[in-house]
Amino acid sequence: MESGNGKKRFWKRPLTWVVTVLLGALAAVLGGALQDLFKTAGSKVVNEFGKERAPFTVAFQDDSCPAVWTHFPDELQKAVIGKPENEGRTILVKNREADGGVTDLTVTLQGRTQSAVVITGARAVMSGPSQSPPASVFGTGGCGAAVPTRSFAIDLDSKSPTATALNPDEFSGPSPAIVNFPYKISATDPEVFHFSVRTAGCDCTWYLEIEWNSNGKVGAYQLDNGGKPFRTLALKSDTWQPVGLYVGKDGRVTGLSRTSY
Repeated sequence: MESGNGKKRFWKRPLTWVVTVLLGALAAVLGGALQDLFKTAGSKVVNEFGKERAPFTVAFQDDSCPAVWTHFPDELQKAVIGKPENEGRTILVKNREADGGVTDLTVTLQGRTQSAVVITGARAVMSGPSQSPPASVFGTGGCGAAVPTRSFAIDLDSKSPTATALNPDEFSGPSPAIVNFPYKISATDPEVFHFSVRTAGCDCTWYLEIEWNSNGKVGAYQLDNGGKPFRTLALKSDTWQPVGLYVGKDGRVTGLSRTSY
């Protein structure tokens, strides 16, 4: 049957009908794939933050020292040679395999809105079984600093590695009373926490889990090391070999040494 203008109706044109059906099927497949993609992305966010998306932003800085390796870091020789001494040390620290004895994290939490968020606690969650430290460990020179306020220690060797408040160093200024969790934060009232995560006997990989509640919702934010767990490795005087920098008269690195600075 033809229309009044002499042209075949849509369903009477076989080629047009077939192309339309195929395009429709393709759109359905692509639509489903895109929907699955967005579901996957969404599920990653949900899994990252627990059952509820964390109502705060997180920024952290790794102030750990010394940086250590289980093998002498020969591969870093080329990266540091020719660099100024301070830059060479920075390269070594950034390319560490683990933290020696202590991982020091400075973590800043700030609410997304004016609604109060209560930070109820923090703990280390092991990403795998605790291992014995290797027979030899190479590391940069030691360092130390005053304990800042809002400082907490986490003992990886304990059965329950939860954060407990530390007394700030009296030389860093007036020492406030030790205050343990909980803390309140909001968009205009952030908090800076210092976590000193320690071990005297293990080669441990772990995540920092920060527990919170807000407006009747609860959750735990899992902080990782750029998508990987943090690694803290016990140091012993008879197994630790300091790694230093050979520096020329011009102040530039000429190589790595196995002696202390």
